[in-house]
Amino acid sequence: MPQKAKGILGLILGLLLALPAWAHEFHTSITDARYNPKTQTFELAVRVFADDLEEALSRRAKTVVRLDRSARVNQLIAEYVQAHLSISAAKGKKPVHKFIGVQEEADALWIYVEIPAGQVPAGQVYVQNALLMEVFTDQTNIVNVEVGGKKRSVLSRAGESQHVVGL
Repeated sequence: MPQKAKGILGLILGLLLALPAWAHEFHTSITDARYNPKTQTFELAVRVFADDLEEALSRRAKTVVRLDRSARVNQLIAEYVQAHLSISAAKGKKPVHKFIGVQEEADALWIYVEIPAGQVPAGQVYVQNALLMEVFTDQTNIVNVEVGGKKRSVLSRAGESQHVVGL
């Protein structure tokens, strides 16, 4: 193989090996929240990067936390989400979540929870999403809310983690 071809191949391999480091230079979570009138709950699917969540859980627990399928880690995740994410029909109310589970997806996790809401929220809901903001100053959290076929989205950043969503 000619020297020039070896150099190009080396450059390409170097770029491919560095790709995972480039792939996660932003800090974003996405939450899809749908109101289920049958159960009168908000059903949430929350997507976060696994390494970011590990960092947040480790800081909170003051010990290294590795994501696994243990009851201990699931409890830590449930408590963390309860403390940092809420949707309610009443301002300032933080209903207790029902932790459903976690699903792995490449370098991310989907966290599933239900939040009791009562009857169909009329007019507006209150959203608070401060996930990972204590870890990353550039954290951005997107929340998509759907109630009765109406969809709205809000964007949370440091200092702007609480929103009123008109429906």
